Amino acid sequence: MEIKTIIFDIDGVLADSREAISHNTVCLMKEFGFDVPSARIESMSSAHSAESVLIALAPSLGKDAALRKKMLDRLRGLTWENIALVKPSLLAAQVPALAARYRLAAASNRKSSAHLVLKQLGIDRHFEAVMTSEDYPPKPDPTMIRRALEKMGVRADEAVFVGDNKEDMQAGKGAGVHSIMLYGMDEEACGKFVKEFLG
Repeated sequence: MEIKTIIFDIDGVLADSREAISHNTVCLMKEFGFDVPSARIESMSSAHSAESVLIALAPSLGKDAALRKKMLDRLRGLTWENIALVKPSLLAAQVPALAARYRLAAASNRKSSAHLVLKQLGIDRHFEAVMTSEDYPPKPDPTMIRRALEKMGVRADEAVFVGDNKEDMQAGKGAGVHSIMLYGMDEEACGKFVKEFLG
């Protein structure tokens, strides 16, 4: 079956956001009086939703929905303030060429900041659909990938999903889409992907 659509995860695939996520989370925890070692914050996977990361770092937040909401609102502000810390991956440079051949979508565990990140990378105009955990359960739940397929009007066997972690792979498998594990800062992996999809 001919591939018509490529659905990308954002963080770790199109965006090198490690520095931004770590910096914003460190600032947030300090601002709200949580003493969490920076090394522990840096080791947290960006694959998880911000809410689950906060609860993992400070378990008491699991029982305090009001404080958790206040912190998540502030984290959104920090994300906007520090968006310049998000850098394009090696793969991001190939998005215009890929968009000339395939229809593109994104499926991210980010919320509204997913659109902001794509704009910061200068590639937002190439995406027909951007699905986020603002509207759908976060991956590994496959719902946002299924919704991207529906919005694009393509079948699962006409699309591939590109992610950088096991949660992404579980979501892709659950949606019935061929899934590719790729870290967007890995030159060899990106070169292989470009050769396969752009020739």
